[in-house]
Amino acid sequence: MNNPMIDPVREIETFAALGFDFLDLAMEPHAAYAAKIDVKAIRKALDRHGMGVIGHTAWYLPLASTFVSLRETALREMELCARVFHELGVEKMNVHPHTNVPLVDEDWIRDQNIASLSRLVEITDKFRMKLMLENPPRHYNRVMELKPVFDAVPNLYFHLDVGHANLANPYNRTEELIASFIDRLEHVHVSDNKGGDDDLHLPLGVGNINWRWVVAVLKNAGYDGTVTIEVFSEDDDYLVMSKNKFRSLWDAVPVGEPVPVPEESRHV
Repeated sequence: MNNPMIDPVREIETFAALGFDFLDLAMEPHAAYAAKIDVKAIRKALDRHGMGVIGHTAWYLPLASTFVSLRETALREMELCARVFHELGVEKMNVHPHTNVPLVDEDWIRDQNIASLSRLVEITDKFRMKLMLENPPRHYNRVMELKPVFDAVPNLYFHLDVGHANLANPYNRTEELIASFIDRLEHVHVSDNKGGDDDLHLPLGVGNINWRWVVAVLKNAGYDGTVTIEVFSEDDDYLVMSKNKFRSLWDAVPVGEPVPVPEESRHV
């Protein structure tokens, strides 16, 4: 995933040199704002390196705001992202549910998210893209929270963030999320953390997530799609280390390997 504060073309050059297959394009201000980016230059850079691209939108857009005007503005920004992603050849675009909405109950927030997501699916369908809902670190991070949304929006797909599944939970919920939504699973993010509430985006193996277990869960469920190394560091060695670790585990873990919840993935 690119740092949206850096020129996307520069990020593409960096990731291509590091051996990555695709760009998870975070389209948000300032350097990667949809209204200002150089679409032709990005497309040319991707083609030059034979890299694919997946669309990632800002997690903080107020899709369930109590202010109607803010919800409409957020939807317009999302449509702009979808339009630019379409020009770049993107086939999958993610979205995050809006969770931090004061003075209203969870049912109201869920209903507004569903309404916005239903409109966004219509927009992405128009561009022949799949809209994927990512599980954020806290709310909408459990099956019971996500299922009503997926039931209400049939053409919405699932974007699993394994690091998020390890947060604000007594254990890592990756296995149960995959078991419930494997038929909708289109993309996966991986990064490490130590549980609790801090979304640290650490290199794989630095936190308490058992990555062999994660790979076994994914492979046993039949997943063989795209995976983003969402590690945030100014040192690219950590990106390469995490990529190589995940790839080596993917190659080593056989389909059918038992996947009991590892003790180190349980936490307070």
